[in-house]
Amino acid sequence: MKIFKSIETILNNNLNKAENFVQSRTKVNFLFGALFEACDGLIRSTKDTAKTPPYIRSNMDVKQYMGGVLVALFFGWILPAIYFYGFLCVVPKLIVSLVVGVFVVDVIWVVLAREERINEGGFVTCLFIPALLPPQAPLWLIGVGAAISILFRNILGGVGHNLVNPALLGRLLLTICFPAIVVTGWQEPFTEIPAVHSLIHGIDAVTRATPLIVYKEIGETASYFSLMFGSNTGSLGETCRISIIIMGIWLCFKRIANWRIPVAYLGSVFIFSAILSLLVGSTVAPPIFQLLSGGLIFAAFFMATDPITTTYNQIGKWVFGIGCGLITVVIRSFTPIPEGIMYAILLMNLIGIPIQSLILKIKYR
Repeated sequence: MKIFKSIETILNNNLNKAENFVQSRTKVNFLFGALFEACDGLIRSTKDTAKTPPYIRSNMDVKQYMGGVLVALFFGWILPAIYFYGFLCVVPKLIVSLVVGVFVVDVIWVVLAREERINEGGFVTCLFIPALLPPQAPLWLIGVGAAISILFRNILGGVGHNLVNPALLGRLLLTICFPAIVVTGWQEPFTEIPAVHSLIHGIDAVTRATPLIVYKEIGETASYFSLMFGSNTGSLGETCRISIIIMGIWLCFKRIANWRIPVAYLGSVFIFSAILSLLVGSTVAPPIFQLLSGGLIFAAFFMATDPITTTYNQIGKWVFGIGCGLITVVIRSFTPIPEGIMYAILLMNLIGIPIQSLILKIKYR
């Protein structure tokens, strides 16, 4: 009997060790499996396919969509920003935003909420945060903005459940909490022939008001050529507008962005500013200056075209873009705020669902 009891004890101990080992391996796999799935999802397409009809006509999945946006952001604002402001000005901000937003907040959320994977959308959101802030924004501000944006997106259920654009919401909260920091730090870009030193370190910070602020104060417009090719102050993501236009058109060509929204947004800004400038004079900036100043072009192609926070009906997209354009012109012209893009897109995000419902009721009545 003693022999059997000793054998039973040994077996029980081994079983307990095996269970503990399996549990520890499960925890490790649960933690690092999400990171592996996120990296794997950025490289390869999903293996999930429809077994029965109806089948999806488009082969554009979340990975391809987010990958296209990442490519457009890299060539649209990251490379030009490195040229105009220096490697050490741009890259640390990108690293802080990605580390805090994706590799800290997203990982903690995955562990606490017991989700299976980290979505690729976090990388896109974290690339938006430095683009929406001044060149001299401190690194801690970048980290706070990334954390707020990713946390807000996850609380609402992740990609596909956003009520408003998470990056713009993070920018809005930073503006409310740290207005003195967010609305200053407009560094003049480097416009000479680049040397190795300038590409790495940029130039000494020479601050100057943005073109929209200058127009608000003294009614002077900047050169359209300088606005197009990045010789004026502004946020990191809005400096070189020609590169933004090229990559925005590429997004529309690849059907990652719906062309109706940027056309409606930019066209309505031009039309409304032209009409109002004729009616009230210099209170409203000229139409072309409106198009080329601020972050309008960047927002029209990259922020307003978010498929989750806009309307999904084609008519609704026209209405959404026109509404953004009208609100932007009104805020720029008749309020003390020099820029109204952030408020315009967030407001239209909130009323996008009612607009969609109204259009469907009218269409199928």
